Parts: sequence; C-alpha cells; structure tokens
Amino acid sequence: MYNIVIFGYNFAHPKSETFVHLLKKYNIKISAYIGANKVKMNLPKRIYNKSIYQKSILNPKKLCKLYKIPYYVAAHNSNKTLRIIKERKANLGIVSGARILKPNIIDSLKNGIINFHPGKIPEASGLDGLMWSIYKNINPYITTHFINNKIDSGYRIYERQVNINLEDRIEDIKYKMNLIEYEELEKLCKNYLNKKIKIPNKEISNYLASNKPMSEKQQKKTIAKFEKWKKKFI
Repeated sequence: MYNIVIFGYNFAHPKSETFVHLLKKYNIKISAYIGANKVKMNLPKRIYNKSIYQKSILNPKKLCKLYKIPYYVAAHNSNKTLRIIKERKANLGIVSGARILKPNIIDSLKNGIINFHPGKIPEASGLDGLMWSIYKNINPYITTHFINNKIDSGYRIYERQVNINLEDRIEDIKYKMNLIEYEELEKLCKNYLNKKIKIPNKEISNYLASNKPMSEKQQKKTIAKFEKWKKKFI
C-alpha cells in the first residue's frame, strides 16, 4: 500500500492544490503534506517570466484541513521532515513543489520520490526546462521520474511530448506543460497507485551534469530563437 507524502509549498500554489485534489479523487492515501516556506533564491535575473496562471482557490493548509490531511510546515531538507516521514509511515513521495532534495530525504522513503519535470531529461534537465528545450533545439516534454542524488537523473516512469501549435507563445506552451503534468499524475494514480502495484521505471542513460539556471544572455538568445524553434516542431 502506498502512503504518500506530498512535498509542496506553504503558500497558495496551483500545482500543489491540483495534486492534492487528484490524489484524493483516486482515493490515494496522503499520509502528510509538508509545506516549505518561501526562500530567496540567488538566481540570474529572469528577463522572461510570463505565465498563464491557474488561479489558486484554496491555500494548501485550508485544503488539507478540508480533506483531513495532516499538514506540516517544514524545510524539506530538515530533521523535522525526516521525523514526519517516519511518524506518518510514509513510503512514497510526490513533488508538487520543492527545491533540490538531499539524499537522506530521498532514502527515507522506501518506494522513492516522484517528480514531474518540464523537459526531456537529461537534455533539458534542471531549472528552465522549456527554455533549455528551445535553446538546444529539442522537442518539449514532460518527464515523470524518480529522483536521486543527481538533478533530474533518476529512473524514468513516463515521457510525453508536448504538442505545439503555430499560434502558441512561450507562456502557452508552459501552460500546456502544467496541464500534462496533471494528466500524467492521473495516469500514475489509475495505473499504479490505485492498484497498489509496483511502478515501472527505466534508467536514464547518457546522464550529463544538470543544466544551470539560464544567464540573461542565454535567455535573450532563447527568446530570439523561439519562433524558428516552434516552426520546427509543429
């Protein structure tokens, strides 16, 4: 039996909210929701950050109260998180929002931790998955995979290509990726979690070091390439 712990955020976050709804829809046991507070990230300036936002209806704490899910506020890479996992007898993690998880957190869950990455891995690993896809001239994908102690290199569960239309903007493709992440979680629930059977996986070969966050120069080059890239993959 899978006892899920959700790694999410302790603030309004549409992906975390939707993940909770989907897991409850398929009667998957959620042992705990661990919400991490906002932290300031030392990243290059984002010159393109447009998004089509799905509005959050409920703060995750209120949503978990509604569903009677144990809710905790903790830094994900902390002893408190380890205690929660042990006390709640969780054996599988699902990432709805988290930063890089340390090996001791990953190893604390018998069945691993699953992530949904907006890009083909290893080629578009790391932050800015869609932007790296454009920069490297590869198809956009959603990769459902287990995580390990390297960034976006754990065993692959699903890989799904994102369809592109001529009129799509970057933000349209980002939004499509969000929707596919939800569909891939539903598929995971229906095919494996709800049936309580082992989740299949495939090793990701030819792993390279993860892509670093894009510099401003790389972001500008990526945006300039977008229209040509889009036409290539329609």
